[in-house]
Formats: sequence, C-alpha cells, structure tokens
Amino acid sequence: MKFEIEIDENCTEPVVKVRCRELTPEVIALQKALTAPGVGSQTLVLTKGDTDYFVEASHVLFFETDEGSVSVHTVDNVYRTSLRLYELEKMFPTTFMRVSKSSIVNINKIYSISKDLSGCFICFKDSVKQLYVSRMFYKPLRDRMEERR
Repeated sequence: MKFEIEIDENCTEPVVKVRCRELTPEVIALQKALTAPGVGSQTLVLTKGDTDYFVEASHVLFFETDEGSVSVHTVDNVYRTSLRLYELEKMFPTTFMRVSKSSIVNINKIYSISKDLSGCFICFKDSVKQLYVSRMFYKPLRDRMEERR
C-alpha cells in the first residue's frame, strides 16, 4: 500500500482519499478506522452505588449484561451503565467487539485467549479478570486479533 500526504494551506478540514482498484476488506477496515470516533477521547458516565463516575472508554476491559443491566469492568472496579450492549457496540465499532451474547470486549486490553475443553477465555493485561468467549465468536475474535498484529 502506498501512502501520500499533501499539505494544502487553503484546506479547512482534513480530507482522506483512497484510490483503489476494488473495495477490499482492508480498504473497508481502513475506512472504519478513520471514521470511528477516537475511543480514548470518549468518556462514559457510569454509576457505582449513588455516585456517577466519568471513565474514559479506553480504560474499560469489557461490558457484560447481568440481571437486566450492563456492568462495565475496568481493571479494579465494576460500574453500571444505562446503555445497552448494542448501543455500546455501535459507539465503539473498531475497539470493542462482541464475544458472546452477553458481553463485549476491548480488544486493546486482551493479554491472552485460552482454549480448552471447558471453553475459551480471555485474560486481560494487569488484571485477574477473565471473560468467556462463545464458540460462535471465537474465530472472528482470533481474526480481529490477527489484523491488529
């Protein structure tokens, strides 16, 4: 892939133009990466008890539904949010990925994926927390991790 940057002093807004022979998965992934909101700059309003916390999305390990609400797990805390998983999935299309019917993971925080007879589990950097990966989502997760590598 060839990459060019053109400086134009009259330009009021950055424009990215991709010239290609056909629309490939790599081009689509590039478009998603460039048009997705910056996950590090987005702050979520989360609750724990009677207190609201303002947590950067980049600090979130995973989202998980339990008993009708969504739990938000960071390295050392668990918060609640009023958002649903499908809403969170739309907010962070490049950094977060669904790994089961009831959970979405921050792929930047994954340390390892282990697979054995009892199932597949994700381990996180700097945390003892683990997350189950459903068989249906295991291969797409592996593929996504390979893309990031």
